[in-house]
Amino acid sequence: MRDLGSVCLRCQFRLLVTSRTRVRLGITSYSTYNTAPHEAQPYDERWDTRSMAAFGQASDNGAVTAAPTPLPAQSCTSATRRTSAVNMFQSIVERQNRASDAQGGTGADPGVASIDLMKDVAKIQAMLERDGDGLDAAYSFFEGTVYPQIIRAGVPQVVKNQVGSTLFNNLAVAKAKRFESTQLPSVTRITKIMLELNVLRPVVWATLILELIQHICRQSPSPNDYASIEEYEAAIARRNAFLRDLVGAWNVFAEQSSSANRDPAEPTEQGERQSISPRTGATNKPQRRPTLWQVFGAMFPKYPLPTLFRPTWAAYATYRLLIDPFNRTRSIEQEAAPFFRMMKTLIFQSRPPRPSDFSALLEAFPDIRYMQSRKYGKDRGTTFLAPVSIPQNPSHHLRATVHRQLGNAISSRNLEALKKAWVDFWGVAATPDESHVKELVKHPELFDYFILAYMTLRRPELAVDVWNSMERIGIKPTVKTWNSMLQGCAKAGNADGIRTVWHKLIASGTQLDIAIWTARIHGFFASRDPDAGLRALDEMVKVWAARGEPANKCIAVQPTAEPVNAVLAGLIRLGRESDARHVLLWASKQGIEPDIYTFNTLLRPLLRRGDMAAIEALFETMRSANISADVTTFTLILEGTLTDISHLGPPEQVALIKHILTEMKSAGIEANMQTYAKILHLLLRQGGDQANEPVKAVLAHIWRRGLELTSHIYTMLAEHYFSRDPPDAAAVTALIENRRLHDNKDIDRVFWERVIKGYCQAGETERALAIFDRVFVSGTNITFSTLYDLLKAVIKHDDGTHAAAATRIVEAARKIGMADEERTGDGPSAVAPPTTHAERKRLFKHRFWHLAQQHGLLGEQLGVLLASR
Repeated sequence: MRDLGSVCLRCQFRLLVTSRTRVRLGITSYSTYNTAPHEAQPYDERWDTRSMAAFGQASDNGAVTAAPTPLPAQSCTSATRRTSAVNMFQSIVERQNRASDAQGGTGADPGVASIDLMKDVAKIQAMLERDGDGLDAAYSFFEGTVYPQIIRAGVPQVVKNQVGSTLFNNLAVAKAKRFESTQLPSVTRITKIMLELNVLRPVVWATLILELIQHICRQSPSPNDYASIEEYEAAIARRNAFLRDLVGAWNVFAEQSSSANRDPAEPTEQGERQSISPRTGATNKPQRRPTLWQVFGAMFPKYPLPTLFRPTWAAYATYRLLIDPFNRTRSIEQEAAPFFRMMKTLIFQSRPPRPSDFSALLEAFPDIRYMQSRKYGKDRGTTFLAPVSIPQNPSHHLRATVHRQLGNAISSRNLEALKKAWVDFWGVAATPDESHVKELVKHPELFDYFILAYMTLRRPELAVDVWNSMERIGIKPTVKTWNSMLQGCAKAGNADGIRTVWHKLIASGTQLDIAIWTARIHGFFASRDPDAGLRALDEMVKVWAARGEPANKCIAVQPTAEPVNAVLAGLIRLGRESDARHVLLWASKQGIEPDIYTFNTLLRPLLRRGDMAAIEALFETMRSANISADVTTFTLILEGTLTDISHLGPPEQVALIKHILTEMKSAGIEANMQTYAKILHLLLRQGGDQANEPVKAVLAHIWRRGLELTSHIYTMLAEHYFSRDPPDAAAVTALIENRRLHDNKDIDRVFWERVIKGYCQAGETERALAIFDRVFVSGTNITFSTLYDLLKAVIKHDDGTHAAAATRIVEAARKIGMADEERTGDGPSAVAPPTTHAERKRLFKHRFWHLAQQHGLLGEQLGVLLASR
């Protein structure tokens, strides 16, 4: 019977019958370590009684009942004994099946286990008794063989308990020592299966959670502990993976509580909130607010209250870890939402915790005390005991989704993506149902954004459709709606469209504001009609002067610095600095006071020229006007300061950057992501790998503030790795995988195109094709330059297996080249196409087509089409 361990099947069944009797009598073993089937299973003091005693609490309702010793095992080694044991077990199984049928039962009987399943459970026990990789092998065997049987068929809880005690308690112990292991399941997976098998022991599970929190706290966030940018990035990514695992485990556990899904501020069925008494069920009279432990116990009544002491503080420790911005943004807001809902209920209904509540916890898990002190500061471990606030989770999902979809559609000029976003937002019906209308009217600004997007893509008729749709459900267009139309014309470079929209706006009788005048003036400069912009500013002043006339009642707005700044910025971009000075003098005569944006606009060309005397005079004027610098000012100064710091050593560069960022903070200004991107661009542009230290310092500054890297910054890092000699494609791959960029919807096509080009240059054609197939084949816009590089790499490295890949690339190019014809037929369009014959002709003259034609990839139809262009 060696294949089944040290005990025969008959003896195992006797043990299971004895264990099942103990379960019926309420005698439950909480052993953590695996025990042989023929041994008594004592109460595990290391994981349960001892840990609870550390908190001065009793375990399992204060009583521990000794497990009765099972009948002694008898050695069964002969083939006859083995056969008779199997026959006996089979007869018992058949009798149980007949009894189930007699009771009218259908399907699998949860009290019956198959012989194969019993054998497999015994194999797990045998594997666990092996040295070395026995636990890893046992878990792999469980996932592949045992788990499908348990989920598919009803089996006795005693069998599930056997698996829990022999395998998953061991996994919990091992995982706490090997969080980095890829052979062991994640904490989330352990939690999920423990709950499915109904073998989760709160003290054991909470100890694993607390060990994971400690492990996260031990991950150093200091860039000084890592030799390179990619090592630091990989370390932060590992930390984030552990945070996601922690949040995932809590989300699975929280599903057991219905109260975790209800807002504690909502009234109960009786119409008022009621305090929760500690497991008594009494809610009649007011009483002292319960403790966290008591409320947690009421949320999870299936577990004995004494066993929930440690899980309560594990939940609180997790919460303290996640509310730190350094960690919370890493764990992704949406993933942590169920846990924060649970904590919102817990904190709302309980009294604030006291320092004495944590003494035993922090003694047993000392790293948790210092969870926040490891971030560059001195010992701030006492912040764990600081008062907590109820986490706020406003619903920004719809707004964020629409902004992302429209932003991507505008940047890629993808009309079909924009149409899809509108269908997702509005629906397919001409008029949405009442419930959906109630949701839509909460977001009038999103209608304005759709109007802006359609005007940007030169589809005014679709913008009008959006306008009519919002009116149909009772949303009245405002001056902001008109502003969106003007901004869309500006983005499209459509000066005539600006004039048309302005005339309609005046005819509508809408009360104008400073923003709409500024949008009109800026739009003319953006459309390369600066003289029209100057005339619009002059008109604004004249209308204000004649504001008493009835015709000017709604359109007269007092001129301020905003429209003047729009003119100054436009003139300076066009290189007309002398005209900008004249406008500035004119504005002064009109009594228009400058603001910080005015000075920033004037500062930019001075820094570019390095005119220190003029810069100092400008700052003196700012001080005399009592105007303080803002984040843009400091960004411009950073650009001027960091333009050439190659003569400084890494420590001096780090010190300089920290000094400027500190000065910003002391002035009450926090650097934004554009500032960080500018710094990183300047450092990487001139320093290369010599900029490792200052780049890591900037990344650390971003992480400490709990901010996410932007697509632009990821693009710069990828380009930096590819610029090495030889190109470091492995570092880019690690960046994509560690940061899970394939799942990050904010990563734009520019990043993926740069990565494809870099992989092609590094000879990683397969990786380039994988990204092309994942990101671009579905219809996302891609430039012909990138298609050319990819097709060239495929042809160069063709080993006879890439013919299909070359076909996909050419097909993507065909869709882009034919977008104009497809759009006129209202068919699918990958991009907003060139609108003139000259532009279409220039498109089909791209060298991509000649490369494809040279290698016979066009086919007859495309060949004829190319010749006709």
